[in-house]
Amino acid sequence: MQKIIIKNFGPVQDAEIEIKKVLVLIGEQASGKSTIAKLIYFFNFLRYNISDKLTNLLKDPENDDFDTEEEIRDLIKKEFYEFFGTDLNTSIFEIIYYYNFEEGKFLMLELNHDKGLQIIFNIDFFDINFNHKLNNIKEMYRFTLREKDNDDPVINYQLQINARRTLFSIVSDLLEIRVIDLLFVIAGRSLTVSYSDLFEKYFFADVMNRLNQYPVEDRVDDKLIFDFIKRISLTKDRLKRFGNFKGLIERQSENMEIKEYLKKILSRINKIIKGEYFIDNDGEKIILDNQKKIYLNNASSGQQEVIRILQDIFMIFDQQSKALRIIEEPEAHLFPVAQRELVELLALMVNYQPENQLIITTHSPYILSVFSNLLFASRVVEKNPAAEAEVQEIIDKDCWLNPQEFSAYSLGNHSFPEEMQYCESIFDNKMGNIKQNYLDTVSEILGSEFSQLYSIHGKTFKRR
Repeated sequence: MQKIIIKNFGPVQDAEIEIKKVLVLIGEQASGKSTIAKLIYFFNFLRYNISDKLTNLLKDPENDDFDTEEEIRDLIKKEFYEFFGTDLNTSIFEIIYYYNFEEGKFLMLELNHDKGLQIIFNIDFFDINFNHKLNNIKEMYRFTLREKDNDDPVINYQLQINARRTLFSIVSDLLEIRVIDLLFVIAGRSLTVSYSDLFEKYFFADVMNRLNQYPVEDRVDDKLIFDFIKRISLTKDRLKRFGNFKGLIERQSENMEIKEYLKKILSRINKIIKGEYFIDNDGEKIILDNQKKIYLNNASSGQQEVIRILQDIFMIFDQQSKALRIIEEPEAHLFPVAQRELVELLALMVNYQPENQLIITTHSPYILSVFSNLLFASRVVEKNPAAEAEVQEIIDKDCWLNPQEFSAYSLGNHSFPEEMQYCESIFDNKMGNIKQNYLDTVSEILGSEFSQLYSIHGKTFKRR
């Protein structure tokens, strides 16, 4: 299990969060949800940066003598400043990220009193075989550089590709990260609906220019937006070749099991967007249930916000990806029933691969209630296996969530009773679902004004 401990970083005062297969962060605006989500993304994305850095070091024949740990420290410091900006002198902070909490494997970032960013590993973070493995990779690269072995450039190129893949695997093992496909799904996804292909090219150029103007205070958001739009562009290109989701499903003619599963996913997608999605040279459109065609840039705000999530989920199934998805406000502009359908679809995605992982930030108590139902379905059957068929009729078994693989935290909590801390777990380990008193408190807050008004209303009739 991964875990993150944050003290005094940005809006996050003091948070200790277990990162399980599913993690839900709920809270008021400016409570730190996005900051925590971005930190989790950063520590998982480091794998790519470290792998690239070591590749360059190991490929260089003039660089035989370097301190691996010190090089990685320098890289992490550089990447952290580039990701979050250099405007860190307002406070002293400490961030500890456990890649394996049970074994005590952590990476700590600490801004000390001298305002220097310190990178600290636990004492046995680098196992005794790590440098030996790197030496083997170095030899693979050196082999391709020897003059007598350069006769076949194709073979040498393949050897370098194999070395790079092996190194990426070594770094993944070091950080104990199993997912391959990492994406931060930004809030405000509808911005990717209305732009033209020409705007997309100019946008990419502008964001790349801003990322190169180091330092930039909001570069983390630039990078996440850029990566997200780049992924959407690739997804749209792929869908355009087949016209719609159905075209991609038909391509799976040789794998009937995946084909049937994709049909199941598509049925849920169509239910959420109230129609069928199509894309061609004229653009993206939805054919509504009444057969009316509407271009996506004229669709409802809910359809525009959710379509990118749905496309991404479909691609995860289609390509059988091992995926980590960090999604901001999946409920945006969706009716509660559609929120339920979306959460169940996300649960399907999480359960599809043992390595798949989901982290969401939300303001919606409806989202929590749906997760609570998916957790409770699993618990009901665990306690009474004979009820499985009956529970399956209510909630698809593929959507049930294992309580041991779920965590949820409430942040901020200014509107809640004083005994609630800034960051508090709202998962009931004993019952295996969302704490009922938290959901009840939310309902009470929402209903308190009505109760007061109703009391005044009652007094009015008594006076008469």
